[in-house]
Parts: sequence; structure tokens; C-alpha cells
Amino acid sequence: MSTIRQLIKKAIPAVIPQRLFLDHGTPGLHSDGHQDTSPTSKQRPTVNVSFTFDDGPHPEYTPRLLEVLNHYHQRGTFFVIGEKAQQHPELIERILDEGHEIGNHTFSHSEPSETSNRHFLEEIKQTDQLLNQITGRTPDLVRPPKGKLTVRKMLGLWLQRRTVVLWDTDPRDYLMTDRTDITDWCQQFHPQEGNICLMHDNHPYAIEAVKQLSERQDIHIRSHIVSHWLAHKSYQSIINQQVVT
Repeated sequence: MSTIRQLIKKAIPAVIPQRLFLDHGTPGLHSDGHQDTSPTSKQRPTVNVSFTFDDGPHPEYTPRLLEVLNHYHQRGTFFVIGEKAQQHPELIERILDEGHEIGNHTFSHSEPSETSNRHFLEEIKQTDQLLNQITGRTPDLVRPPKGKLTVRKMLGLWLQRRTVVLWDTDPRDYLMTDRTDITDWCQQFHPQEGNICLMHDNHPYAIEAVKQLSERQDIHIRSHIVSHWLAHKSYQSIINQQVVT
């Protein structure tokens, strides 16, 4: 990433409301109705973060990941690709049924530099329509492929009052080739309150990352859905639904 792009990325959160752009959660927003039942959690300091998963759903890895998240009482946000959601609608339903959250990651995950503004927004709309057909809901959260946006693409999303979600933590699990790679990263990771961690549920290493981070003995890492950090109606509706059910 160029120096200019790095400066722009750092400047955006300072001037744009989190409702429109989020790459790090605001410390202090911890109460979401989720209770930790880990017997050792009270003996360790708790750090609240968000695990996010891109490029699924995947017929093998997504179900395994959901099992691990449920086992450790963690919550995640899945930024799904429309054409994969179309192939596996049952996984989209399962993600929501198990207390997680869905975000829009375009329909085909086309290369950003080769995708026009118009085509990008059409893919967002196409995926919205599909997810609404499957779940009865249209997601507020959007993550562009590779986290790359032009000004026009971003403005197009903001005109729709969408929340653009990037990240501040990236283990680059999609490049890993061995379990030792993710083990090394988990051991070296020092989580900060509000971290938004990018992982991928079309690769196997997110599963191991959630397991190892949840079993850390020095600190209790608690993952929330991304909307936990946003004080807007869609988050409140999610919480209300969880309370009712």
C-alpha cells in the first residue's frame, strides 16, 4: 500500500462516522446480551474483538468453523460472496440461526482494479437481493474485495447508508500452508480492545485460529459481531431478536 493510501485510510476514521466506515471497534461497548461461560474467564483479563470471515460460505470449512465458534461461545461476522451463498443457502441460514452476522462481499469477488463503479454497485445490489430471498434481511455491512474502494464506490455505498467494514488485524491466513504458520501467529498476536480481525472461511486456518485464540491462557479473547460496535438500529434489532428467542 502506498504512503498516500495509508494516510487516507488512517484519516477516514477520524472524520467519517463509524456508521459509515469501520476498521476498529470503539472500546467500552461490551454489553450485547452474550454471557461468557468459560470457567477460567474471570481469572484472565478480557479483550473484546471481532472475528470476521471473508469469501465463504464453503461447504467444508464453514460448518467446521461454526462448530468451533459455538463451542467457545464466540460470535463472528461472515462477509459472504453472493454466488457462493447462492450455492449454499443452508449455510447462510445456519450462520444467522447460530447468532452470527452476515455482510455483503459482492457477488463474484471480481478484481477491484478491473471492476467499474457501476458493476461493483450492481454486484452489491445482486447480493443484497439474494440474501434477502434467503434470510428475509438485507445486510447493512459491506466489505469490498481486498478492502479496496475508489472514492465513487465508497460514495455509492454511503448514499445507500451502508457501513463499509475493513480491518486492523490480518494474519494473512489465505497464504498459510501449514498449521505451524497459524500457531506462530496466534502466539505472537497481542490483541487490543476493538480489534477487527480478517480471516477467511474458504481456507482451513481460520478454524485453528479461533480455537487457539479462544484457548489463550494469558488473556480471555471475546469475539463480538461487528454490529456490536455500531450504535444504530440494525444492531439493536439483532440484540432484540436474540433476547426474544
